[in-house]
Amino acid sequence: MRISTAAVTAALIVAVLGSQGRSAETPPTAVERENLELKKELGALRTHVEQMNQRLETIEAAERAKSAAPASGQSAEGGPPPGVTPAGAPLQASPPPGVSIGSAIKSLMPGPVTRPTSMALGYSNPAGGQPQGVIVPGLEGTPKTFIPDIGAVGDFTLEPNNLRPGDPHFDPAASKSQVRDTQVILSSPIDPYTNAQISLDAPANGSFAIEEAYLVFNKLPYDLTVRAGQFRPQFGLINQLDTFQLPMANRPMALANFIGQDGFVEPGVEINAFVPNPWNADIKADFNMLSGVNPVTYNHNNGQNFDYLYIGSLRYARDLFKSGSMTTGISFAGGPGQGGQAYLIDPYVQAQYAPTQRNIWTWSIESLLAERESVGDHGLKSGIYTLLDWNFALRYHAGALVDVANVPNVPSGTQVGLSPILTWFVSDNTRLRLQYTHTTGSGAFQTEDAMWLQATFALGNLKPLD
Repeated sequence: MRISTAAVTAALIVAVLGSQGRSAETPPTAVERENLELKKELGALRTHVEQMNQRLETIEAAERAKSAAPASGQSAEGGPPPGVTPAGAPLQASPPPGVSIGSAIKSLMPGPVTRPTSMALGYSNPAGGQPQGVIVPGLEGTPKTFIPDIGAVGDFTLEPNNLRPGDPHFDPAASKSQVRDTQVILSSPIDPYTNAQISLDAPANGSFAIEEAYLVFNKLPYDLTVRAGQFRPQFGLINQLDTFQLPMANRPMALANFIGQDGFVEPGVEINAFVPNPWNADIKADFNMLSGVNPVTYNHNNGQNFDYLYIGSLRYARDLFKSGSMTTGISFAGGPGQGGQAYLIDPYVQAQYAPTQRNIWTWSIESLLAERESVGDHGLKSGIYTLLDWNFALRYHAGALVDVANVPNVPSGTQVGLSPILTWFVSDNTRLRLQYTHTTGSGAFQTEDAMWLQATFALGNLKPLD
């Protein structure tokens, strides 16, 4: 079945010899030019004949392998599977009759090919089912990899102060440089309906422990959102901010005296919903059913009880001044306290005015009323703080904090704190802060003058620092 190239070679030699009979200086005649063209055509013909011979050899090899294969349809040892071109041979334009591309691929796989495990976000299942998330085509025997976004945060502080031994806040270590907080945060969408986050926290002089670990179900009927696990519930204005995210160096006394420096971090379930109203206003409600493990207010009998902590919040937001916004709300918490039932009420207002993108004013005010049994003054304690923040340049903020709070666990007493604050955002992920705080004394608490130096950085796929 081969095509002989002898005639082609002989004709090529004759043409070459004929063209060498003349001197290079003599212009070629019409016959010689015709011979040169013929030589080129013969060279191309020779190449084409060689390609045809290779194809014929490939077809012959495939036919021999097919005839030698077992009756079961499996390829012989050392031979290629039916319909698969041997190594080194040119690919055919189309598969041989009776051999599909899918069957050829399956014959090369260690196991059967499975369908994609899910569909891409925003796409529906062709079979009529619900969308499943990102496309993760899987093959049996092939490991599947799921990598969440990973970030880390470091918060360094230096707090020289004038406190002396005997003050409840006296801590010699606080006057030295320390890593106040370190966190490793893992977060990822699991599917179009569910997100997850885990935060590992190592406070100063502590070891890593789980601070938050929760799932968020965000595509429920009636526009409901449910969060389950351990998390920072919606309570007041800044409870959902971690310490390193605060707009001041530390949580104000008005809150910290009654819910602790870290605020509420509780295991439980949270439901968030938009409240329908005839004005189409942005009103949202939030309800939490929590275990009650806050060590300051809600941890009756070290958690050895059957009662829950309940937190409810109502929030309203709207545009203001055509270039600003306002958010106001109120939160309520009730549950078992150290000496009996304890109740907290937290109203707040935050307004922002931005005449330009580099000139933004933010004013916040938040108060807390605490009613707890077995505490003086009929168990009623309160606190209030206000913060005025001026973003006067691209990365510079100047602020003033006024913080007033009753002293907890004593019949009476009030402290007032005054703090000028200067913050420099070196970048979106690096922040330096200088804060001076003067706090009046009350009872066992001495008058305090403290200078805060704070450096915070974030690594990985995290939102910019606030």
